Amino acid sequence: MSRLVLAAAAIAFLVTPAPALAQGFYGPFQPQEDYGAGITVSGAGFAPLGHRDRATARAVGDARRRAEAIAAELGVSVGEARAIELSTPFDPRPACVHKHTGRCAQLDALSAVVTFAIAGGPTSDDDAREVEGSGTAFDRVEVERQTSPAIRRALRAMRLDLSPAAARAARSNAEAAAGASGIPLGQLFSVVEPSAAVYGYDPTLGNFGPGQFCGMVRRVTGHRDPETGEFHVIRHKPVRRCHKPRVAVQLELTYLGG
Repeated sequence: MSRLVLAAAAIAFLVTPAPALAQGFYGPFQPQEDYGAGITVSGAGFAPLGHRDRATARAVGDARRRAEAIAAELGVSVGEARAIELSTPFDPRPACVHKHTGRCAQLDALSAVVTFAIAGGPTSDDDAREVEGSGTAFDRVEVERQTSPAIRRALRAMRLDLSPAAARAARSNAEAAAGASGIPLGQLFSVVEPSAAVYGYDPTLGNFGPGQFCGMVRRVTGHRDPETGEFHVIRHKPVRRCHKPRVAVQLELTYLGG
């Protein structure tokens, strides 16, 4: 299995205290929040419909495991959860006309963005110089069983596995930026995972419905009229397809200047 790790250009600069500027974004891109000190990552949670507390607990647990893996790579420890933001993209549920479709799956699927404190780390960057670095690691999930539960497990495992690699790439960039600028690399202030959702859709939560990565699609067969060029449909054949999204983890690290 091949894995690609990208180290984006890091930037070192002097920072003066200033409020975050709101920027206008168009299309699918959304402005990123200023999460402050700590490690901010997302987690996915699934549970039977009607048990959102269990889905939330699993999402937070997924985020904590990722935060701990990132912290271990960077030589720090994870503290308590400081903030949590839930996203439930499948609410409200559509009317289930065809009961066999994945959109009628009796699952609750949600994403939790959690900020964990860095044990013993700085809590403020006022009047501090900062060094930033970003890194990305990505790979495509491979599973033996083409089922939604198998793909769900593989996606979360792959994202957990890629998190330290992205942190390592970002750390390398921050070190290069610190050396080039002459700013000593100090304490780790924050780790932030930018939102990967596009148009409010998180591909790790399901493609055919909540937690569903396999479903029925229609395969059209027909022929094109050689004289008019029009395509004539002969039949629609339902076929089962499974989608395995590519997993990409991007992390942005901020260190205080020493």
